[in-house]
Amino acid sequence: MRRVASHYIYWKQFYRMHYVELDDKGVLTGVFPLEEEIAGTEFYDGILFPVVESGEKFHAHETKIPCPWNNNFMGMEPGFDVCRELGLPQAAGIGEPACLLLLNGISLPAAKLGTDDGCRNGYIKRL
Repeated sequence: MRRVASHYIYWKQFYRMHYVELDDKGVLTGVFPLEEEIAGTEFYDGILFPVVESGEKFHAHETKIPCPWNNNFMGMEPGFDVCRELGLPQAAGIGEPACLLLLNGISLPAAKLGTDDGCRNGYIKRL
């Protein structure tokens, strides 16, 4: 069992202070609230994306964060698909093989509370 936590997880919507759980075969078992410390949990600064394991090698890359993230990325319009916007595979479903991608290199408080309309650069890597 692998548990990976982050400040934010994007899995069909944004979750704050949650963790992703994968079984021993890398299958997504769920996204759960991080209410206390759990032994063996990995923690990363940034936004985790549990996406479908396509079998293709994912190459880390820099990306320009879409401008809607700047003012309040937790309150995006319904139907806005962050994975599609960032060029990532679609979100994995429960029971599907998944890989975890991490978006870091942006200031999360600035992305959430910023008042400017400029975009930020982020870095996506596979965990």
